[in-house]
Amino acid sequence: MKKFYSIISFAFQPLLMPTFGMIMLMSLDIFDVLPFFWKTMAVVGTLLFTGILPAAPILLLIRKGEVHDLFISRREERTLPYLFSFLAYVFWTLYLWRVLNLPLFMVGMGIGTATSVLLITFINLKWKISAHLSGIGGLAGGVFGICYRLAYNPFWLFVIILALSALVALSRIELKAHTPGQTLAGFSLAFVSVFLPCILL
Repeated sequence: MKKFYSIISFAFQPLLMPTFGMIMLMSLDIFDVLPFFWKTMAVVGTLLFTGILPAAPILLLIRKGEVHDLFISRREERTLPYLFSFLAYVFWTLYLWRVLNLPLFMVGMGIGTATSVLLITFINLKWKISAHLSGIGGLAGGVFGICYRLAYNPFWLFVIILALSALVALSRIELKAHTPGQTLAGFSLAFVSVFLPCILL
């Protein structure tokens, strides 16, 4: 089972969550009116700003020996990579707003995610909060928030997201990477941080 949990942790690592979230949103039939090229730009841009750009400094720090693994398992090694991630999410927010011209409530995904990363950076100085659960919590908050604003209810998508969230939490706990409290805190903080801008802006 440990290998299975390791695969889950790798597949649902935080850097991929915004891209998964954007794919989920763009696959909803409510967005069928949008051109395929535009939806592709939304997904590729999200991958670039929230996956590739934050990963680059992490890989560089691993090469220099300042970070020991891609998950940044040691709390004291997380501050610099998290700050790089925060900057990347700020650029993603600008991309959603200025390039894709998304409505403000959808730009709220970027605002909320950048906010949650910054909060987690400060919390991490004293306590090892779960980045994996904050990643999938932000995904859930974004999808739930945008669907709420659009008065759209993809019930089975909600079920799948919550089931995956529970599976990722279980994986992190079983791998002894986090306590139940750290996973719950990570999910809750990110969900609220992303959900609120999506429904209030």
